[in-house]
Amino acid sequence: MVDSATDLVLTNQQPKRVAHGPWSDLALHTIGWRAFQDLCSQVCEVVLGRPVEIFREAQDGGQDAVFLIPAKDVERDAIGSVQCKHSSEPGKTLRLSDLTPELDHVRELVRLGQADTYVFMTNMGVNAPTAIEIRQKLRSMGVRKAHVLGKQYIVRTIRSSPRLRALVPQIYGLGDLTSILDERLSQQSRALLDHWIPKLKAYVPTCAHRSAVKALSEHGIVLLLGNPSSGKSAIGAILSTIASEDPNHTVLALTSPRDFEAGWNPNDPGRFFWIDDAFGPNVLREDYVQDWSSAFRKVQAAISKGNRFLLTSRKHIYEAAKRRLGQRNLSVFIDGSALVDVTELLPEEKSQILYNHINYGTQSQSWKAGVKPHLQTVAAAPGFLPGIAERLGNPTFTKSLAIRREALVRFMSEPREHLIDTINALDEVSQAALQLVYVHQGAFDSGAPDQAAAQAVTDLTGITLPRILDSFSDLKGSFLRGPASGDRVWSFAHPTIADALTEILRGKPHMMEALLRGATIDTILSSFVCEGSASIRDALTLPATLNALLVTRLLNTPDEIGRTWSLFWFLAFRASDAVFRSVVQADPTMLERSSWSGSTIKYDPRINVHARAHSAGLLNDLLREVSASKLEEAAQINFDLSYFDNPEIMNLIPPMRLVSLGIKLRTCSLLNTEERISDLADEADLDAEPDSHFDVISSALQTLEGLTDDEEAVHLISSARQRISDEIERLAERKRERENEDEDDVDWTQISTVSQRKDQIGTPFDNINVRSIFDDVDQ
Repeated sequence: MVDSATDLVLTNQQPKRVAHGPWSDLALHTIGWRAFQDLCSQVCEVVLGRPVEIFREAQDGGQDAVFLIPAKDVERDAIGSVQCKHSSEPGKTLRLSDLTPELDHVRELVRLGQADTYVFMTNMGVNAPTAIEIRQKLRSMGVRKAHVLGKQYIVRTIRSSPRLRALVPQIYGLGDLTSILDERLSQQSRALLDHWIPKLKAYVPTCAHRSAVKALSEHGIVLLLGNPSSGKSAIGAILSTIASEDPNHTVLALTSPRDFEAGWNPNDPGRFFWIDDAFGPNVLREDYVQDWSSAFRKVQAAISKGNRFLLTSRKHIYEAAKRRLGQRNLSVFIDGSALVDVTELLPEEKSQILYNHINYGTQSQSWKAGVKPHLQTVAAAPGFLPGIAERLGNPTFTKSLAIRREALVRFMSEPREHLIDTINALDEVSQAALQLVYVHQGAFDSGAPDQAAAQAVTDLTGITLPRILDSFSDLKGSFLRGPASGDRVWSFAHPTIADALTEILRGKPHMMEALLRGATIDTILSSFVCEGSASIRDALTLPATLNALLVTRLLNTPDEIGRTWSLFWFLAFRASDAVFRSVVQADPTMLERSSWSGSTIKYDPRINVHARAHSAGLLNDLLREVSASKLEEAAQINFDLSYFDNPEIMNLIPPMRLVSLGIKLRTCSLLNTEERISDLADEADLDAEPDSHFDVISSALQTLEGLTDDEEAVHLISSARQRISDEIERLAERKRERENEDEDDVDWTQISTVSQRKDQIGTPFDNINVRSIFDDVDQ
């Protein structure tokens, strides 16, 4: 008998009873028949210590899923079966008649010798008299060991097993289970996950989820790549939640690589760092690339001390960052072993994701019933995205959506266009609220707003700031994410809302002017590009008619080393010729400012700005001399020849000095290459990848090889390459020896848990139609 005070543990040995305290309710009736089937299979795996096999999935005609319990001895047949029965009716109690549709199948399983043990699992409540009746009925049919496990048993098993919660992470969002986490969450973790936990009930562990767990287990870091709404942040949230289950782990959400460098303590292991949009939220942040190039070594050291990292990025942003990072990138990112493309979803995963978002969404029952016949087609629509499936379950985004197959498919396949229409259909106050968050770079602090930016929005819309702020609560949960505990920052519910606003503003020049006046200088330098310069995906293009206003804003950039770096990058790569010339002519001393240096001189924005100014006849002789000397020093001392393929930078060095530089490289630098390689090996940081120490010198050798056909020079280059290969192998051996001596002892087995459905085996019931996953979505 299974009652509210004990758990029955299924094994091949005698049942073991374990006492438990009070249990809390979980809304298992809401998860749908297919998700309940998966939950039952994972409960069996945890309790039995081995996976069950799907004998028959739930099918039309009232039959429910059946699993086979394998024997410990692989040579033996299955020792029993598990029957799953789900009800979407809350508070329903199991009756003997609920077993009636399955009696013929029970007899067949007994005949096949696969029902020595028969377990009936249901999300319905089970009272003692009914359990006794069902067990007696099963025994009369030839079942030797009969068990009836109801909702109470399943809930207690979930509450007592962190492994089970990791296997079926959807249950983190089903109700009182959050009390389990509250006891263990640090303040930082709670602030991070408060927003996410209610959404986790719709989560589906996909192949991408399992690949991310595998990468974290093997490499200590994973980079999730995908377009907006593809589910990157959801995976980050669920793995952070799982990590937070262990009181020895602390989950930290960071916004930039500099946050990590400033806050990481090498003596504090067991931290899980979650960095969303690691290389920039909407467009590539060049300063982030610069910061990561130096931070990656510390990341490797942190991993070796038992920390874990989950980064996310849009695909095109990471591709741009990868080109700039070159060999400064992490080796597991370069070879792809720690990269996961979250957009690759299996058909059944898409269907389950769509089911969950419609099931848990706030649409009316009549609306769900109306769309139900079309949902399988929507799940198969080209470009299916989890984030758009979530919006389909929210009536805020579907007010003008016709309940027709073609319209529903278009909603999924062309999400940006529909979102733009939805935003344009909002009232003026709501649109002003979104614009206010937008001009604050997607993070509006209601307690300390940027006064100039706020004034620009109020001037543009004619709506007072207090009235705009009053509308924030109306947009919470749909368009805006409210402040987490302990702060006052409002942000967009999803980055695609910022993308849609960017598209809207492109077509409204009067709004562009107001935004340019009100946006922070950081927003301008990182998110805008001039008309006439090379286009940048998702960057807002400023029309030439606003050049004068832009120049004024650029001239007022504070003379701070970080902002000057961003200013120089904007002037070098994002400014049109007209804007560049106007800025330099208005303030020639701006070219004298100091900024960070690039890891290779080719990507030093100050050098690039000086080169552009020199080409335009705007660089004085003194600054040209400063830049020319820096380029010569980079080549001779650091063997950095990265700029040799950039004629504009090369022109900073006077012709005669350029000839002299070439002679010195051949007669001195190349002859001393092997000594330089030896010095690099002696000073190598074993936390970095062995070959990364020789990136610059390897590139220089390749450049020199293309510039000379001198036989002796070619021989010296070949010898240097062999020496690099030898030193890399020696460093790799030193690195292995140190890792063997200093293995971290932080336990991350909790987060390493993954689940995967077993292939269905052949059954005598294959001729029955498989039940549609959307069958009960409107119940």
